[in-house]
Amino acid sequence: MTRSRSMPADAEAVFGVLSDLEHMTSWLPGSVEIELSGPGLIRVWLPGRHADLDLQRQVTIDWDLLRISWGNEPMTSCTGTLQVLRLAHDRSAVTVRLTGAPGASASSVDDWVEAALNALETVIATECPIPQQMRLAAR
Repeated sequence: MTRSRSMPADAEAVFGVLSDLEHMTSWLPGSVEIELSGPGLIRVWLPGRHADLDLQRQVTIDWDLLRISWGNEPMTSCTGTLQVLRLAHDRSAVTVRLTGAPGASASSVDDWVEAALNALETVIATECPIPQQMRLAAR
């Protein structure tokens, strides 16, 4: 599943929020819990219909490409990438590529990513506000 969303801030500011692994829960859906479990490792708890899923994934942060990857092992669930693209001054886009948890439907993964992007957009608008003169010029 791949989804993109425009963000109201420059790419570096958006990537700064995304790459702050200690504060990922500020934009992830409330049902997901994240904990740092070592250098470049996160532990993720995903509630499920039948049983909760407890995963550990390697995370790679690439500031040159503005990309975060996790769970690179071939043929595993809950793997993906986030990449921030430069669109214009104070405007960027986030592209998410995600494989869901075992047994997760495509629509539930899509709903989860949509909720995460909505929350991220809210965090970005709050933490990286566009100056008033730029908002007026954009009209």
